[in-house]
Amino acid sequence: RLTPEEIIEFVFFPVVNEGCRVIAEGVVDKPADLDVACVLSMGFPAWRGGLVHWGDAVGAKHVVSRLNEFAAMVGPQHAGFFKPCAYLEQCAQQGVELGVGPASAKL
Repeated sequence: RLTPEEIIEFVFFPVVNEGCRVIAEGVVDKPADLDVACVLSMGFPAWRGGLVHWGDAVGAKHVVSRLNEFAAMVGPQHAGFFKPCAYLEQCAQQGVELGVGPASAKL
């Protein structure tokens, strides 16, 4: 049984991961653009500051750790859904905020 906090992480940490892919692939000019888009288009809670801002507040290391735990929990058939992308893993390893962006962080 998952706690309310774990349910939030289970649902939204894969979204943070996808946001990191979008950032790394240069789909957005800057990570803050993704924050604005998430608040205005998908109803992400504005008081959390947007998807990337929230991911930074939680911490990349925690997001990566929990994604890996969720991947193990769901088994090999669905584990890929929770696999952290390279940019997220690099931010976690180097202690770089997600909102810095790959060009500025020199990852």
